[in-house]
Amino acid sequence: MSVTCVLCVDDNRDVLQMLVDVLRNSGYATLTAASGEQALRALLQRDTVHLVILDYEMPAMRGDLVAQEIRRRRAKLPIILFTGVPDDIPSSLRQIVDAVVYKADFTGLLTAVANLTEMQKK
Repeated sequence: MSVTCVLCVDDNRDVLQMLVDVLRNSGYATLTAASGEQALRALLQRDTVHLVILDYEMPAMRGDLVAQEIRRRRAKLPIILFTGVPDDIPSSLRQIVDAVVYKADFTGLLTAVANLTEMQKK
């Protein structure tokens, strides 16, 4: 059985490092992208990404635009919006992503990752 690969997208390097540490300690492989553009390039270059954890507030290309483009390219790829402002997320974006998790809730994040990867296997 292959290891689940998670693409982590956030413009904050500290947040990216925390995501990598938490996910790797839980047995997941990770890729990182510091922008929406980098994330989309990574998805074009690798078909081994099983799930995306995506920040909302990023310069140049916000999370909603990235999520829309991911859906266009890989419609079934699970997306978790990992945000510091969950109450400010537009309902249109909530309909695109599979889960919204508050940035301080790493337990909730790991639960969402596990649930979505399990659903993907079915």
